[in-house]
Amino acid sequence: MTSVNTAEMLGKMGYRVALIDADIGLSNCATLLNEPVVASVSHWIEGKCRLEDLMQDCGSFTLITGSDEPGHEVPGELLMDALDQLTLYLSHNHDFIIIDTPAGAGEMTLWGLDKAHLGVIVLVDEPTAISDVYRLCKYVYNIDPAYSFAGIVNFAENEETADSTYQRFNTILNYFLQKQIPYLGFIPASQEIRDAVQQQNPVVRAKPDSSIFHDLEFISQNLIGYASNVSKQPSVTVR
Repeated sequence: MTSVNTAEMLGKMGYRVALIDADIGLSNCATLLNEPVVASVSHWIEGKCRLEDLMQDCGSFTLITGSDEPGHEVPGELLMDALDQLTLYLSHNHDFIIIDTPAGAGEMTLWGLDKAHLGVIVLVDEPTAISDVYRLCKYVYNIDPAYSFAGIVNFAENEETADSTYQRFNTILNYFLQKQIPYLGFIPASQEIRDAVQQQNPVVRAKPDSSIFHDLEFISQNLIGYASNVSKQPSVTVR
């Protein structure tokens, strides 16, 4: 939901955006957009479609689906090579590439973080969720102490509780790892978002006059600000 609405917002702001749904076997960005998956990365690897066929026009942005077929196994080396080619292809004609990865620290998440200029972690105020994200950050910082993370708080009751969640997570990072991450903004716990998910229509598209639109606009403006400091076209991994 975060990836789809951010891609939609950046597209509405005039940027050329590609969204890669990298949750292989369980891709669902197309479902949130009520779009059929005609071709996927796994199909391309198997020679069933061309690279160009993966580019699904969703109006404000381009969607690329990894695979929405559970149990569809693609050898890891072939998959990584294919995704590397795909991101290189997209980098020539897109301003932003958003890589939506599955939860955890699996192969796809680590590939996405390695490719991205910024790893965006979506924080939820639940002990298990905070613990999982902390362990991912710790793992990545052990590999690359200078890695760039930023945070978005999801399901927040209001701005104050979102700030509290972010501050508590930063306190944990600082205490154990001597790290801090910047804050991109928050997404409220809202019936409007639930309705948009049920209706398979991005809330940015469905509710352009709502306060949530402005919350997502704020997040996107912060991403644009980050990108202005990156010398080449930025990619963002959302976990």
